[in-house]
Amino acid sequence: MIQQAPSAVSQTNQSIDTHGRKIHTCGTLQYTTFGLIAVCFWLLWGDFIWCLFEQALPNLLPLKLKDLGATDTMNQVLNRSLGCAVAFIFAPAISMTSDRHRGRFGRRIPFLMWSTPFVGLFLVLLGNYDLLTNLVIGHSKTISLLGFDLGRTGLSLLIFGVILVAYDCSTVFVSTVYYFLFNDVVPEKLMARFLAIYRMVGVASIALYSKFIFPHVLDHFRLTFTIAGIGYVIGFMLLCFFVKEGQYPPPPENIDKRKGLISSAKTFAKECFTHRFYWYFFLTCTFQFVSWQSGSFATLRNRDSLHLTMQQLGNLGFYGSIVSFCIMFPAAWLADKFHPVRVYVVLTIIQFFRPFLDCIWIFKDFGPHGNLVGLYIIGLGILPIAAIQSAAEIPMYMRVLPRERYGQFCSANGMLRAFAMMFGAALAGMMMDSLHHHFGMDEWRYRYYPVWIVFWQIPSIACLLLFYREWKRLGGTENYKPPEA
Repeated sequence: MIQQAPSAVSQTNQSIDTHGRKIHTCGTLQYTTFGLIAVCFWLLWGDFIWCLFEQALPNLLPLKLKDLGATDTMNQVLNRSLGCAVAFIFAPAISMTSDRHRGRFGRRIPFLMWSTPFVGLFLVLLGNYDLLTNLVIGHSKTISLLGFDLGRTGLSLLIFGVILVAYDCSTVFVSTVYYFLFNDVVPEKLMARFLAIYRMVGVASIALYSKFIFPHVLDHFRLTFTIAGIGYVIGFMLLCFFVKEGQYPPPPENIDKRKGLISSAKTFAKECFTHRFYWYFFLTCTFQFVSWQSGSFATLRNRDSLHLTMQQLGNLGFYGSIVSFCIMFPAAWLADKFHPVRVYVVLTIIQFFRPFLDCIWIFKDFGPHGNLVGLYIIGLGILPIAAIQSAAEIPMYMRVLPRERYGQFCSANGMLRAFAMMFGAALAGMMMDSLHHHFGMDEWRYRYYPVWIVFWQIPSIACLLLFYREWKRLGGTENYKPPEA
């Protein structure tokens, strides 16, 4: 049951109604315990569906693109750089507009509702790229397009890339707005527990995907993506129908008291980029995400250089997800107990040593069985640390960024990340192509991907330490308040 309170109520308030039921409040929303469980169920349902695409596609598409004949640089551009470019261009405007939108269905749900059919459509088209290729080229071996002669392989990559960009344009609404919805409809007092379960649901979806879908996707690409597109539309439309937002206070004015794009851009820039604390935070995340841009080659290394099968890789992801699932809730408890900022900082520094372990395969090959055992030892050994760090990440964001402009600051962070990742992904691909063409390495080149991670993690750790020092200066655990511009 969801009710509207007559006026804004503190996020942490609880009360008892006339029937003796506990009432949980979030802004103007009031929930009975059953109503709160129902809302959390639908949010977690959406997370289950979204994680299948957000986590699965980056590991799958490099394999598919390479099998289509893409170079490493082209692979990175199509799989990462173009998506980052779309996020860089659109995410800030979407986030700021969403923060200030006041409509019949709230300020987040409309963005999810209208983008959902397009996400499903482009997933279906991705799965049927070969049919589109045949429709365009027919039985010909080449086709002339804008003065260029393209063979069937080149045309397939072009069509695949165009659909992938369209998919990125539609998902930018979901990836930008969906997580802001949690802050608006889940009571703050219960947020840590909700986020723990949210992480567990995401891990469970990846476990099921790794075990039962990933080993067979390349063999049943069309069927898998067609079902995925239809399932996505049904799943997210149900979420949009059952989750209701409350009433919000009037949106804050722009800094110059005017309206329009230029005034909003000035406000965005001044509020987000004029305090060094936020710069330390943004740069920490930016360098960290750039370091991960070589991660696309991890799956290629495991399949093509370490000679593991798709089934073995699926099992590795499955068992890793099961372990993460079991320790995620205790991990969230630890993050809350010792404060998310402290936990995140300490474990990020420890995680810095993980890519050094992966560098062992640069110098030695242990055979397919030995390589698989090594991946299990390293992967499962680091999982507890990674799980606790992951559990602390979103609560840390919510603790350090201004709540009333949470979407705006998240988008500022995402904008800088996307801009750097757009070029970082392409450079990581160029590094791999260079190892292939100039140093004569074939599949062995993929073993060098952790070197890229180490290189970019160094400035990330430096900015993280500056961020932590500034956080302490601003009040730390007890007295921190987000600084104003």
